[in-house]
Amino acid sequence: MAKIDDLFKLMSDHGASDLHLIAGQPPVLRVNGELERIGSHGVLTHDGLKELLYEITPAAKKDHFEQTGDIDFGYEIPGLARFRANLFNQKYGCGAVFRKIPSKVLTSEELGLPPS
Repeated sequence: MAKIDDLFKLMSDHGASDLHLIAGQPPVLRVNGELERIGSHGVLTHDGLKELLYEITPAAKKDHFEQTGDIDFGYEIPGLARFRANLFNQKYGCGAVFRKIPSKVLTSEELGLPPS
């Protein structure tokens, strides 16, 4: 189990749609459109955050991130959720945003789309 999985479980427990990780800040959850700092977690350092992120980043994506400073990829914790990841560089070091995405692909009817 990756170390970051604990944050994803916390995200799921709080019903958060997003997890924001920025060097120099504590982790932040987006719950019902509002940003909430995770008080039980300390401030993330650049090196600590990079280590946390690289544990789940595909090898080819790490190389691309080192070259460009920006990557996207998917990550899944079976039985919990799937996540869309964006890693980037910012003023104080690296950062990342994870969006929870449904494990089940909804049909047109389930989405309430009109017939085409």
